[in-house]
Amino acid sequence: MSSPPISVVIRTLNAAVTLKPVLEAVRLQPDDQLVLVDSGSTDGTLELATAHGAHVFRLAAKDFSYGRALNVGFAQARHEWVLALSSHTVPVRPDFLDLYRKAVREQFGLRVAAAVGPLMMSDFDQGLPGGITYFEQGDFRKGFGFGAGNPNSLYRRAIWEKHEFDETLPGGEDLDWYVWALKQGYQVAAVHAAEVRYISRRPAKAFFTKGRVDHRISARLIEAHQPSLAGIAIRCAKLMLYASMGRIDWHGAKGSLFHCLGTYVEARALRQANVKNARRPGASS
Repeated sequence: MSSPPISVVIRTLNAAVTLKPVLEAVRLQPDDQLVLVDSGSTDGTLELATAHGAHVFRLAAKDFSYGRALNVGFAQARHEWVLALSSHTVPVRPDFLDLYRKAVREQFGLRVAAAVGPLMMSDFDQGLPGGITYFEQGDFRKGFGFGAGNPNSLYRRAIWEKHEFDETLPGGEDLDWYVWALKQGYQVAAVHAAEVRYISRRPAKAFFTKGRVDHRISARLIEAHQPSLAGIAIRCAKLMLYASMGRIDWHGAKGSLFHCLGTYVEARALRQANVKNARRPGASS
C-alpha cells in the first residue's frame, strides 16, 4: 500500500495533447485516486482520462471558474491529501508523488495545510534540488519565489473543508487560499524536488491575459514583484538562447515571455491608478 494514498485532481478543457504525458509521468499507485473535472472537452480528453482510471465529473462551461472546478474535484476526493495538478504540467522525476508522500509521512506536522512544488517554464527556472522550506505568515509577504501554485499543489483535505477555494476569482485562487491558511496559523511547505514542467500550447494572448490576472490578484494579497522592461529584456534573451539550444521549446519561450509582459502591463496600470487616486481632491497625503 502506498502511504499515504493521494487523490490527484486535474481540471481540463480540450487538453488531450498535454494530458497524456502528464498522466504517464505522474505514476499513480493502485491506492491513489485520479479525479478529472472537465468543462466541455471535445478532443478525446475524457476518453484518455477514463482509460487511465479517472473519475470524471462535468462542469458546464458557463459555470466554470478555477476555484469552482477545484472545489468540485476536492469534494469527490476520498483521501486525506489532495494534489491539484494542471493538465499541462508534467512531473519531472519518476518519484514525483513519492516525494510528497515521504514529506507527509516523515516531516509534515499537523500545522502543514498545503505543500507546493516548483513550476518550471524553462531550464533556467530550476531552483533548489531538494529539501523543504516551511512558510508562515510573516515569511510570505512576497509569495513563493519559484512560481508554485495550483498547477502543482498538495492540500490537506480536512483544512480545505474549513475554507474552500474562492469561486468568484478569475485566477489566483491558490494564493488567496494560502494567505487565508497562514493567517489561521497554518504552514505552507515547499517541496523543492517535486518539480513539474509547463508544456501548455495556449496562444500568446492567453499567457498575456494570465500574466495580468496573476499580478492583479497577487497585488491584493502580497508585496507583488514589480517587473521592469530591463528584466523582461534579459529574460527574453535567456529564453531565446535556451530555445536555440533545445532546453525549452519555442512555444514555451513565447508563453513565458508573454506572461511576463502581461505582468508588466498590469503592474504599470495599477501604479498609474494609484497615482491618479492619490491626486484626487480629498485624498490623504
